[in-house]
Amino acid sequence: MLNMKIRILGSGAWEGIPAPFCKCKVCELAKEYPNSKDHRTRPEILVEGDKGKFLIEISPDIRLQSAKFNLPAIRNFLISHWHFDHMYGLMDLHAWSELVLRRKICLHCSKDTSKWLNKNFNHISKKIIIHKPFESFSLYGIIITAIPVYHMYTKDKNLKEDELNSTFGYILEKNKKKVVFLPDYYKLPAKSLKLCTNADLLIVDGTFLFSESFPKKFFQKMILTDKDHLHGKDIFALIKLLKPKKTVFHSISHLTEKSHEKLQNKLPKSIIVSYDGIEFVF
Repeated sequence: MLNMKIRILGSGAWEGIPAPFCKCKVCELAKEYPNSKDHRTRPEILVEGDKGKFLIEISPDIRLQSAKFNLPAIRNFLISHWHFDHMYGLMDLHAWSELVLRRKICLHCSKDTSKWLNKNFNHISKKIIIHKPFESFSLYGIIITAIPVYHMYTKDKNLKEDELNSTFGYILEKNKKKVVFLPDYYKLPAKSLKLCTNADLLIVDGTFLFSESFPKKFFQKMILTDKDHLHGKDIFALIKLLKPKKTVFHSISHLTEKSHEKLQNKLPKSIIVSYDGIEFVF
């Protein structure tokens, strides 16, 4: 009997790699070797239990991912938040859900994300299932807990921890195995921190991985002022605090201009840089 299988279909940050019109070292490498680990689509994670499969996020690259990985007809999606790279693949599911599946797809999300969905995707047939912070529910035999995080600095910097209801991470549990998915964030509330500790697998944001060694170019300098994500050494401080058995980075950007191999060589064996298609089985 399968416990849980986690497959990261899209390992790239908001631009993907290669990024549009970019001539940096890693983007040029990804263009030259499109089947390499350096060629990254936007965030998407396939979760498989013994009773079915669901996706975390709806990547703008879901059309490519569904073909590359021969995905079955997925009906349930966990959405972390309403930013483009995490849910705008919904646009590609419009005709499929209405004319082929002929059933409403189920979108699990926060209250704030549901408002965005209703405002901007009103034309798409869907069932929105709003979950409260720290609420647990079951999907295909896996217990899922929605955990709020601080991500959108200008919107949530003054909110108290019990007022957060926008960006969600998710804890997946089955047969005493725990997988934690943390999306984009700059801070975790105390209760979320406590629930995320001692995971068998911790999946964390790598957008600003090794930001202290970014090339000193205009774009990198400008984006280092971003307050919506953890940066550099603070990322590793959080991992140390959470004490996972294994850590994997998602949302890898081209900002370091380092290849997958060079990034991985800078890390201990317990910390992994993801690539499109990497699997973890429990």
